[in-house]
Parts: sequence; C-alpha cells; structure tokens
Amino acid sequence: MTCLKLTLPMSATVPAPLTLPRPLTAQALRELEHAVAVALALLGRDLFGSVVGTARAHAADIEYASWSPDPGALEVDSWAAHMRAAAR
Repeated sequence: MTCLKLTLPMSATVPAPLTLPRPLTAQALRELEHAVAVALALLGRDLFGSVVGTARAHAADIEYASWSPDPGALEVDSWAAHMRAAAR
C-alpha cells in the first residue's frame, strides 16, 4: 500500500505530520475530515475543558464518537495523556 504524507504547518509549533492511505477517495476524504474534527474537539475538551478552534463539533457528533469504536482513539488518548503529563 502506498501512502500520501502531508505536513500541516502550525504557527509557533512543530508541524503536524499526517499519513494517508492511497488511493484517497472523495468518500474517504469526507470521513477523514469528520474524524479529524471530532478527534480535535475531543482532544481540546480533554486538554482544556472546552472545544477549541473555529470548527466546533456538534455535541451529538462528540457523543456518537465516544460510543463508536475508533482505532485512532487509542492513539489520540495516548497522545493527550502524554501532553497532560508534560504540562505538569
């Protein structure tokens, strides 16, 4: 399987790498967009107690995501725990 590697620039921080499988279909891109928005909203809530950013996820999306199995959730949870530990 080939991968598409993107580097997302972030001001005043280290860039965020993102690796995507190829071929990337329009449906997969829509699913990715939704998954990233929900994951960032959950991460913001876990780290800061609120949803951060301009693209706020709906409460129903966050609730649904919390009940749905998500293979990426373990990675996000692990990263969030690491960030919380580093902030202490």
